Amino acid sequence: MKKLVILLFTLVGLNAQAQSKKECKELLDAENQVAANVKMYTEIWDKILNHRDIDAINDTNFAKDVILLNQKEGIRATGIEGFKNAFNYYLTTFSDIKFTFIDVWGHGDKLIKHWNFQGKHNATGNKMNLSGVTLVKMKDGEIIEEQDFDDNLWYNQQLGQYMVK
Repeated sequence: MKKLVILLFTLVGLNAQAQSKKECKELLDAENQVAANVKMYTEIWDKILNHRDIDAINDTNFAKDVILLNQKEGIRATGIEGFKNAFNYYLTTFSDIKFTFIDVWGHGDKLIKHWNFQGKHNATGNKMNLSGVTLVKMKDGEIIEEQDFDDNLWYNQQLGQYMVK
């Protein structure tokens, strides 16, 4: 009987240990996926904005039906060409662009990017210095959705469109 109890406790212990190893592997795999997503994501946006490579928005890194959401209005652009058009605005409207990742972190297939955009507005010559946050959804290593949050009033004030009181 004593041997049977010891065997039972040994089997329960081994099962718990196997479950623990499985959970650790799943957590490590998830952490590695987030790290890979962050690496790909930051490299792509560095190419797009700092290196002015709008063609980095392509079906290698973005889902064909990628969605760009506004803060309040809903969908701003869909698909790769819509995404390109939305961000090409910044490449054609600003010179001396410096895009900085303040921080990027994530969980699962969701990332949060805290960023800073600086540049010179071509039409007015005004300097832009704007920070914001982007919520990102990814799937299978591709960007499927982004939603930017920034201070639109501050953006327009820096361009001289609204007076600062």
